[in-house]
Amino acid sequence: MKNEFSLKDKSVLITGAAGGIGEATARVCAELGASLVLADLVEPLELASELKASGTIVETYGFDVTDRMATERIIEGLDRLDAVVVNAGFCPWDDWSDDGWDDVFNRVIDVNLQGVLHLTRACLPRMCESGSGNIVLVSSVAGRMGGLKASPHYVAAKGGVNALVKWMARKAAPYGVVVNAVAPGATATGMTTGQSFNADAIPLQRLAEPREIALPISFLCSSAASYICGTTLDVNGGVFMN
Repeated sequence: MKNEFSLKDKSVLITGAAGGIGEATARVCAELGASLVLADLVEPLELASELKASGTIVETYGFDVTDRMATERIIEGLDRLDAVVVNAGFCPWDDWSDDGWDDVFNRVIDVNLQGVLHLTRACLPRMCESGSGNIVLVSSVAGRMGGLKASPHYVAAKGGVNALVKWMARKAAPYGVVVNAVAPGATATGMTTGQSFNADAIPLQRLAEPREIALPISFLCSSAASYICGTTLDVNGGVFMN
């Protein structure tokens, strides 16, 4: 009997794969049998080497998701593309009264929102032409309810992702491509290192582990999620209950 949760014979592209949620997602997808295309600002070679040693087929790329032309060149060169995890992100813990905040605002929007558009605009026509595919946008609870301590540029960018997933899902669905998002809460990654969070504000009383976010992402890459369309799946320990 076919295992609908398996990713065997699927090629999964993951951006922001060098650490945190992206790295955990790569590990879970590898466990589920996927071949991987791992991308980050710098090629995640160490992770790729580890996964290859376990028998996973892995390609790596280094590029900036804010560079539309670089993004399109990478996508055009891929032999196969069955699922895409749009995970690259940037979350500075600053205040809008800080010097230079306007420049930081632009970078946050460029990475977290425009970068999403660059990647999906490159991937979606190809997937629609093939008649199948899964796209998972990695959003944030910050885009749902303002987060626990996120700055407004990050909240605005992730709120945009939560709206964009619906637009993309409607555009892609007639061609057999499903688009969804995952909205994590605060997660124990490099992004949150040095930050304190009030556990009392989280019903589960703790931060997420990266794998706890990676598992739902991997599910949304599988054929088990074939009738989930335009959903933002909340994985935040109960901070936001939809």
